[in-house]
This record gives sequence, C-alpha cells and structure tokens, in this order.
Amino acid sequence: MKPFVKNSRGLSLVEVLAAVAISSFILASIYGVLLSGINAYKRIGIENELRSEADYVVAMMMNQLYQFSPDGIDTIESSTVNGQLVFVNNKQKNINSEVGWVEDHTTDQGALLNIELKNDALFINGTKISSDQLRIITNQSRVSYSCVKEEGSICRSGVVTLMLAVQDHDHADPSDRLYIKPFTLKTEFGF
Repeated sequence: MKPFVKNSRGLSLVEVLAAVAISSFILASIYGVLLSGINAYKRIGIENELRSEADYVVAMMMNQLYQFSPDGIDTIESSTVNGQLVFVNNKQKNINSEVGWVEDHTTDQGALLNIELKNDALFINGTKISSDQLRIITNQSRVSYSCVKEEGSICRSGVVTLMLAVQDHDHADPSDRLYIKPFTLKTEFGF
C-alpha cells in the first residue's frame, strides 16, 4: 500500500470515482433541502395572500353593511342552505314636532342588500367582491345567522356567522407541486 500512497502521478480512478460519488450524495441532499425550503417559502407566501384577500372580502362586506345600515334580516328571503342573506332597511324615523318624540315607522317598501355565496365567490347585490385568485369553496363555506329578536318575518337583531373555505385558484390541483389545502376562516358579528 505504501507505493500506492507515495504515487506522485495524481489520483487513481478509484479515488476520483469515490470523491465524485461522495460529493454527488452531498450535493443531491443539499439540492433537495434547498428546493423544499423554496417551495415552503412560496406556499407560506400564497397562504398569507389568501388570508389577506379573505380579510379584504370580509372588510368589503362589512363596509357595505355599514353603509347600508340594515334594520334586520328578512327570514323568508334568506336561505342559509343556499348561502344567502337578505338584509332589509325598512324603518324610518319620524319626528313628531308637536310632542318632540322620535318614532320608528316600518314601511312596506324597503331597500334590500343581498349577500350570497355562489360559483366559488361572494356576491353582494349580484356584484362579485372576491378576486379571481381567491376561490371560495361554496360547498364547504356557509353564511348563517342566529336571531335574538324577531318581528314578523324580520330578524331585528342577532349574530351573523360567515365561514369561508378558501383556496388559491392557481394551486387547487392536489398533484400541483405548490398545492395548498383549503383552510377555513370564520367571522362573526352582531347586528
């Protein structure tokens, strides 16, 4: 073995092959770790974008409700099975100048605000408010309410629950390398 070690002509073929094999194992493992880290980074970025877009959709809905200032929910027109809520604005305040009282009068003709989950999107009065990138899975999402005070067919106060199962539209295929499982966001607010 001594003449082999003292050889000044360079490396033998066996030594070169051993060095190449060891370095290829090391480089392959480094490449795998690096690639999985990059994919995890991209997945986290997409999930954060989805959360931001879902928050934006809920904020848009809340702004519409705030501007509309509903007096209640129409329990006949609303269908939580179909993912639809119909808000009503049918009370007017009248001031009796003789007495100085403010009275509420219910009118038959009132304005309506329709919130509906359909076609993997959220619609307000027929206008889509969710982006094309955000896919709301309608069979896993729901819009519901629980009534506290009801007058006839109008629920005057209660709690609205909005559960959105969201997914990225471009990465919805389970065979996709950046597949993101749908996740659920829940929002509750009183009216």
